[in-house]
Amino acid sequence: MVILLFSASTIAELLPSKSLTLQEIHLVRCLTYISHRYFARGRSLVISSPANYGDVQQALIAEIHRNATWPVGVTVDGNIRKPYETDFMDRDGGYIILIPDGSVKSLNNETLGLPVVRNEQTRFWNSEARFVVAGANEFSMYQQKDIFDYLSQLRIYNCIILSPEHYVIDKEYSKPLNINDVDTGMKLGVYTWFPYQSEDRCTEVNDITLLDSWVISAQGHFTKNSNLFPGKLRNGFNGCPMKAVVRDGYWDLTTTYIDHTDSNGNVVMELVGIEMDLLRVVLQQMNMTFVHVNKTDDSINENGRLSDDLFWAMIAKEADIVLGDLQFDIIFNSYFDCTNAYYMFSVRWYVPCLVKYPRWSSVFRILSVELWIILIISIVTAAISTTLVGRYSCTPEWQCYKTLTSSLTNLWAVVLGVSVSTMPRAPSLRWLFLTWVCFSVAFCTVFQAFLTSFLIDSGYKTPIQNMDELFASGTKIAYPAGKSDIFDNGDETEASIVQTNGVMCPSVDVCWEWATYQKNASILLDDDDAEESFALGLYLGENSKPLLCGLKDGIFRQTGEAMIMLHGDPLLRRVTEIIDRVVAAGLYNYWNSLRIHSLKLSSRNITIVHPPDGYYSFSMHHLQPTFYLLLIGWCLSALCFVVEILYNRVLSKRK
Repeated sequence: MVILLFSASTIAELLPSKSLTLQEIHLVRCLTYISHRYFARGRSLVISSPANYGDVQQALIAEIHRNATWPVGVTVDGNIRKPYETDFMDRDGGYIILIPDGSVKSLNNETLGLPVVRNEQTRFWNSEARFVVAGANEFSMYQQKDIFDYLSQLRIYNCIILSPEHYVIDKEYSKPLNINDVDTGMKLGVYTWFPYQSEDRCTEVNDITLLDSWVISAQGHFTKNSNLFPGKLRNGFNGCPMKAVVRDGYWDLTTTYIDHTDSNGNVVMELVGIEMDLLRVVLQQMNMTFVHVNKTDDSINENGRLSDDLFWAMIAKEADIVLGDLQFDIIFNSYFDCTNAYYMFSVRWYVPCLVKYPRWSSVFRILSVELWIILIISIVTAAISTTLVGRYSCTPEWQCYKTLTSSLTNLWAVVLGVSVSTMPRAPSLRWLFLTWVCFSVAFCTVFQAFLTSFLIDSGYKTPIQNMDELFASGTKIAYPAGKSDIFDNGDETEASIVQTNGVMCPSVDVCWEWATYQKNASILLDDDDAEESFALGLYLGENSKPLLCGLKDGIFRQTGEAMIMLHGDPLLRRVTEIIDRVVAAGLYNYWNSLRIHSLKLSSRNITIVHPPDGYYSFSMHHLQPTFYLLLIGWCLSALCFVVEILYNRVLSKRK
């Protein structure tokens, strides 16, 4: 008795509710069949209906739960939305929206919660999701057209309508049916439409097609078993327009507006830039026509979000795509999707790299500190040896070699290449003196060779190589006014260092000047801005070497350029596919290299650097330190001469 009672109660739960009509029962069976055949396994299925259609919704949920193939989301009265925290690992794969009367207002009420979660914008549907709008009452052709128009505004093309089949076909909105396919019994018809069929039939709903019919008899079945979700988008789009909003990026790397006068004297605006070249390649491969949409307002507001006006323009099909210096990491509005980045660039720390040694310091850089000490010790040792040999030699020697002061003076004169007043007499002292002369000749030759080299090119100091050296050096970190908040999201240690060493400059140009000419600060720069400035010949030093160097580990922010489309637009996949192929082929970087090369040619500021084994200029400018040293020597000699004369006069008067 218990087993029979349990079995009876279980079977009763699986049976349809007695409150459902025959058409509603078969509507549930047909939707269950469609769900099992066409909806992806493992992805969540959303079932939405108004409160007065709850019996049909509950019956459908019960039938689907018999196999437990998908996670099912249940919504009532337009509250379609994901939970804030969900265990679903993927986006929804299918939607069943039940509306009893077939009106667009009911459909709109059921989809109001799509883009909102807890009053926050979110992403809900995707271009691969399949939509089924169903009702047990007959939808007129006008109602079906309005439903498809509404879904088309949301870029939902992969959709069908399931409702009692029409027996009187409106030829204005539907293809005529074959008379042999018409059955006198009741049927549920599956209707859809196909976009981008021709240049005149792109996204406007003109023809509605009956795909298949569900026979309302016994358990029910489809008459043709046709594919209810056929592929609607191909690689070619038959010349349909692609309406593009092009922002003025004021940059050839992205987009820019150029006004020029045509042959008739009219001012014509032209869109140029590498991004425009990329879009033209995409449209050529998709067989679509470029249509420029003029919008006076900026598409990005002060909060970094795409404006709501742009969203409504896309909903109204006034625009399809947005481009023009759009960085994918600042697009926070989830109503939009972006393509893969086709150009990546970094914002990194730049430090002065060409800090030239002063020419005066070249004299001391010829020898290391150790060698200078050895030279001094050698002179002192030679002077002591000369004095001892001069005093205790067997042969009489001059008095100038018997004192330490006179010996040191004579040896220093040999080093400087000046003749001594008296040559030594003793053979032993002569051998010692000859040895010192040979040493002095060798030392002076090497010294003069290096001195000449350093006078031509004194060389550069070793620049800062990484962030650790930058922080340890205590170099000021300069940033424009009003940009101090960019360091708030960084590491605490780095933030504290920036606050300690940070200095605010009035403008970007002042930051450049501090880093390039005063060489007392490091600045944040886009790699492309730096490369373009160097190509124009700005901020270059000798031999056209850049004055600023980027730190390899000093990347502060990395982003990329992308194009924006409405979220869920099925064209996004094709556009992204073509962009990826262009990038993989290296075309975008090649276009950018041509742009940089043309900037170098037009600037005419990049000089040809001599190879290492070539000739170097050696002018009076390089000999300035030498003449200054010679002038100092003459002044000292004149001063000594004057002092000697005065001393002799004073001494003669005393005598």
